[in-house]
Amino acid sequence: DKSAVVPGGIRIGAPAMTTRGFKEAEFTLVADLVHEGVQIALECKGAVGGTKLKDFLDFVGSKEFHLMNRVVDLKAKVESLTSQFPLPGV
Repeated sequence: DKSAVVPGGIRIGAPAMTTRGFKEAEFTLVADLVHEGVQIALECKGAVGGTKLKDFLDFVGSKEFHLMNRVVDLKAKVESLTSQFPLPGV
């Protein structure tokens, strides 16, 4: 990355994760969840007609978006994990 404003990757804060109590097993699970999200995004990208972000967003918001069940399932997995590790002070 040359700029945090326009990142070239995914930023995951290890200090924030350890503050919540994540250990090695949870770090591995987070990596698996990120991988699953990337795989869904790549499938979406392959199904989108254009190359612009607007094309992608229009597709995922359309009735033709055939991966919504996978997105909802991934969301449930993330919520299940994070609900076990509340934010400190909240």
